Amino acid sequence: MATVQQFDTILKNGRVVDPVNGTDGQFDIGIRHGKIAVVSEDIPNERGDDIIDASGQIVMPGHIDTHAHLSSPQDRNVDRSYGHPMLVESGTTTALDLAGDPTLMAEGMRRRGAGLNVATLMGLVPHMTISEDDPRPSIIRDVIADVKTRGGIGVKMLGGYHPFTPEASADVVAAANEQLAWVAFHVGSKDSSSDMTGLREVPEITGKGRLHVAHINSYTRGMIDEPHEEVNEALAMIEVMRSQWVTEAYLAQANGTNGKCDENGDVIYNVMQNCLKARGYPTTDEGVKAALLDGYGSALIERGGRVVMVTGQNAVDIWESASTDASLSFPVNPPTSAFSLATARYDDGTFKVDAISTDGGSLPRNVAIERSMALVAFGALTMGEAVTKLSYTPSRVLGLLNKGHFSEGADADVTIVNAQTGKASMSLVAGDLIMLNGRAIGKGGTWLVLDEGVAAAEASDLAYEVMNLENSKLYANWN
Repeated sequence: MATVQQFDTILKNGRVVDPVNGTDGQFDIGIRHGKIAVVSEDIPNERGDDIIDASGQIVMPGHIDTHAHLSSPQDRNVDRSYGHPMLVESGTTTALDLAGDPTLMAEGMRRRGAGLNVATLMGLVPHMTISEDDPRPSIIRDVIADVKTRGGIGVKMLGGYHPFTPEASADVVAAANEQLAWVAFHVGSKDSSSDMTGLREVPEITGKGRLHVAHINSYTRGMIDEPHEEVNEALAMIEVMRSQWVTEAYLAQANGTNGKCDENGDVIYNVMQNCLKARGYPTTDEGVKAALLDGYGSALIERGGRVVMVTGQNAVDIWESASTDASLSFPVNPPTSAFSLATARYDDGTFKVDAISTDGGSLPRNVAIERSMALVAFGALTMGEAVTKLSYTPSRVLGLLNKGHFSEGADADVTIVNAQTGKASMSLVAGDLIMLNGRAIGKGGTWLVLDEGVAAAEASDLAYEVMNLENSKLYANWN
């Protein structure tokens, strides 16, 4: 007589959407030992130790955010670790912490972790995380090797804030590729800006290598040409670099930046300058103050264990109390650009931009799921296509082959979305609930490291998992 399989958890009666397995309909999912055991039309309740009713809701593989912020090597007016519960409450189950610091991320996961899987890139900040303004290849190689041993998976160049020369930028790409480390680029160099002029440099900087070009939408705001012209140019560039670049874009209008000014009152960072120029404000401390008072700009502040945006005099007070070195936000991303980048396809139907990210976490713009659901309601994406961009393709991008689908034996990372509101209502990681009714209930998390980072992960007492970037899109067929 055959043994009847028992499950730790059964998700009942949801609309299960899993494009990989051609599933879109009402099914139950049986979870055992943190893995998907079965997807079936009707699993008897008595076979589950715990039953979760997902009636009327969309059940999809957990959202993988390929661009979030959960730590920072630079002090700001907010603690980036608040991003753990904030991302979880948006429905994310796995995140790539872009431009953080692996040691700080692990500390934040211990303090405020909410059950996320997290991999971290270290931001390259001259005289802070790397010793030179335009680092020599030997310096770059040593920094990347050190980051890997501390639990990071690679580095990110911050061209909009701490630009290198194009030559040094190319050296970073080459050194990371040589070590099979992740390398991302917020574009811009000492010869260009964080806009289309910066993006135009990136193919040459990439050379024959591989590169994650961060938030494509950030370079299509109409700073050089009309937004639609910049989108078309960016998409044409992506098509040429298809086998070498990983790309993502986010759907929020808000853009995060920093309002730091120098001793003469001039705005230091190029991204901040562009936010002011977009609405005709001077790129000075007086321009920043006016933008905040007018309600165009917002400052970030911690309230109730989360990060929120405030405007007006409150925002000015926060900015001034930080001696202008404060995290700010401006609504500069055109919705038309976001729409075009999210939906652009090749002739074979695959998407030109790999993933829908948030560029959020500790920044309050974690709207990837709800905005994607809005695109589904509008008819711009099918539900299967939305899930592909939110979950499956990001899993391939990062080489997390056991995520992004509900095949038997896959990780039981699940995002459950309210079909009426388009917002996530529940999430599970490895079969455990980490978010319920829109509120984070998970603890800790799983640190995603490379082989070189295992010792650091073991010393942290956090759960960890070893990634193999040879499985990632970045290094697919890399020689």
